[in-house]
Amino acid sequence: MSRSSARRAQVEPVPALAAVLAVCLALGAYASARGTALPGIGHGAPTDAVLADASDAVTEPGSAVASPADLTTEGVAPEGFRVAVTLTAGDREWTAGPEPPDSAASESGRVPVRVAPGRVRPGHLTVAVWQ
Repeated sequence: MSRSSARRAQVEPVPALAAVLAVCLALGAYASARGTALPGIGHGAPTDAVLADASDAVTEPGSAVASPADLTTEGVAPEGFRVAVTLTAGDREWTAGPEPPDSAASESGRVPVRVAPGRVRPGHLTVAVWQ
């Protein structure tokens, strides 16, 4: 075996690490550009966070009972999204915000609702979120 065959197809460690780093950076840049160019992919509406914020907004501090008088969409919608909030108790319904499109993502949760002074009924708080 000749002396040159022992060094054939070998690369120094520093240039090999530099090449791997360049490939990783290029792949990361491509993924970032692709993610921002296609906003509908991987960017679902944050319905769970909006539901939690709407629940906090509709209840008074220190209380777990939702009040229809406090129903609002202000401070509930994340930047870039629109929100509609609906509170139902029995056959009564209160809504805040614009009419949501059919494509809006929605989520709901059970909440106690104050329908009159001293009267609390089981109800649902529903949020619809869209861009």
